[in-house]
Formats: sequence, C-alpha cells, structure tokens
Amino acid sequence: MPESVLAQGAFDGVAATAAGPPLAFTSRAGQGAGVGQAWDLRARTALGPPIPDFPDHRTEWAFGLLPGGAPVVAWTHRDRVHVHDLSTGGELTVDGQPDLLGLAVHGGRGAVVAVFGPASDARVAVLDARTGDLLAEFGVWLGHWTAIDRWVLHATPASGPLVGVACDTERTIGLLDVEREEEAASLPSSGAHAVLAPGPDGPPLLVQPSGAEVHVQTLDGDPAVVLPAPGDVGAVAATVAGDRFLVAAEAGDDLLVWDAASVTPTRRVPVAGRVNDLALATDGTLIAATDTGLRLAPA
Repeated sequence: MPESVLAQGAFDGVAATAAGPPLAFTSRAGQGAGVGQAWDLRARTALGPPIPDFPDHRTEWAFGLLPGGAPVVAWTHRDRVHVHDLSTGGELTVDGQPDLLGLAVHGGRGAVVAVFGPASDARVAVLDARTGDLLAEFGVWLGHWTAIDRWVLHATPASGPLVGVACDTERTIGLLDVEREEEAASLPSSGAHAVLAPGPDGPPLLVQPSGAEVHVQTLDGDPAVVLPAPGDVGAVAATVAGDRFLVAAEAGDDLLVWDAASVTPTRRVPVAGRVNDLALATDGTLIAATDTGLRLAPA
C-alpha cells in the first residue's frame, strides 16, 4: 500500500484516538521549541492551529478521547499542566510539573493522570479534564530510584480507570486503577515500547514487542497471542477499525500491519527515515512519526 507524506519535518511523537472519528496528534521539532498539532485524518488536514512551546518528550503529553466524544491533548510547560479541548478550542491550566501524563476515566468523567516523582515515593494526581478539579490523589512505589524512567499507557475511553506505567529498565508494567487509588496488577514487560489498545470485545489489551515478535495479551495475564515479524520489532501500535483488531509494528525498513485474526501481515509498507513513533487510527490508517516527515499509509 503506497504511503504519503502529510507534513514535512522531524516528528518525534504521534498518537491517535482509540474511538470515534480518525484523529491524531503529533509533536515535532520547531524553531527553538517544539510544536504540537492535531490532524483530521479523514480530511488529511491540520485540525486547528499549531500549539507552540510544546514538549518534545513523549512522556510529557497525552492525547485521547474523553467520555462524550471530546478529543483532548494534555501537556506540561513551565510548571503548568495544560488541557486543550479540540472540539471547543477551550483550554485550562493547572499548576504543577509532573514527570508523566496520561488520560483516564474517573467516575464517568474524563481525567488527566499526572505522576510526580521521585520513583521511590511517587504521587499520582487525578484531575478533572474539563475543570481541573482534583478527583483523587494517592501514592505509589515505582522503584528504588529518584528518576521516573517510565511512560504512561492509556486508550481512553476503552481503558476506563486503568492506566499502565511502563519501565524500560525494570521490565514491568504496573496497572493503576485511579478510581480505587491503587496498583491493580503488575505485568511482565519486554523492556521496550508498549501500548494499551481497545480490545475487539471491550476490555483493553496490552501490545508490546519482544525480539522479532509482537505480543498481544489481556490485562489479566492470559497467554499472549504472538505475531511473528521478519526482524527485530521497534515501535508498535494497535486499534479497533470496524470489526477488525489491527496491530502495526516497525520491523527493519518496513512497517507491518496485521489483522490480528491472522499471524500473517496484511500490509507491508516500506518507510523512509527513522521511525520515532507509530499510531493506528480508527479507520485503519497507519501514521508514522519519522525524522523526515509525518507519513500515512491508508487502510
């Protein structure tokens, strides 16, 4: 399937909504500061104006769909958390400089999950995404170290009150339940990029690379479904598109897409430039953030 370049530039991050219309959000290097941008993938156009002074580290921003269908992006800048509603253009700010950001659902409301260090005594604050009100706050142990070398996994609204806190070095993914204010489970990690994705039957699934394979598993520890790749796997992505559960992965110079009902890739897309991040939209479009542009491969 031929790819196209939606925008030129060095893109370091991309995320897509896990439900609703096919929307995406990207971060890229700008002149002296990063730039954030929302995209309407159906129209193949930018959605709203770019956001200046946007963080270039993927742990410092989160994008997703809230209950009710509003797409939001949250990020940190100069000791403040910003939450921007793309459907209304409204934005709120809350004081604080968390180490990690994610999205969740708390009591039926969309929420921003902010994690503050140190890892040995971390604090999780759950903020109402529309008002900024504090919905919950609790402590969690994330390791012996001071730095939080982790990232937050979410797939709102399908992931509900659950967020994953993944770590490269400790090979674990802690599942936090922000309504119960506790760690609900701990799952083994391959130590590489992992994502939460909406499952075809409702509950979210964990998708992560492991050598020359992609593992897809439930959050209750069932054995993983293994998708073999022709080489070591880098970035991965997954989504539900219609009645299909799609998984994508970077393997060598190609991007592969599986319909998870089969272990044989249904799409193989050669890609130019280094792939920094991947996303799959709800219409099956594959989006790759690369050093040479934002690249799309349609379903």
